[in-house]
Amino acid sequence: MTGKILVTALSLLILQAGVGPLITVGNARPSFLLPFVVYVSLQSGSLLGTMVGFLLGLGVDALGNLPLGMSALAFSITGFFAGKLAKDAPFRLWWPWTAYVLLFAFVLEFLRMLVLARANQLPFLNLMLWSGIPSALWTTGLAVLWFLSPLHKRDGSA
Repeated sequence: MTGKILVTALSLLILQAGVGPLITVGNARPSFLLPFVVYVSLQSGSLLGTMVGFLLGLGVDALGNLPLGMSALAFSITGFFAGKLAKDAPFRLWWPWTAYVLLFAFVLEFLRMLVLARANQLPFLNLMLWSGIPSALWTTGLAVLWFLSPLHKRDGSA
């Protein structure tokens, strides 16, 4: 793992823990880490994307209230499949990026809401409608803003 990816990942993990709860809208909390995992996977391939996803997922699980390994599994799946899909669509355009992040945000929230519904004996559909889908859309909106910003377009960026 390169140094820039590691520093960016740790910075985003701290940002997720510190700022994430502050920008929660209703039950929707965005993930700063999911777009980064998709970005690393699209740029560097599925192996590095899976490793980054697994380590960031463990960090999220250690800082959050989900069972250890649940986010690591979801982020690893995201890193692997985003890396495999990287050859199929150009990364220069905003719409493949948006589609990837939206797809993987839904997968992440589906797994998260499934575990929460099973553990707390709550109705899965209500959790998904009131928390999962809005969180996936909020994450995708932030990812599009990040993609359209010039931050990731610098030479040598992670």
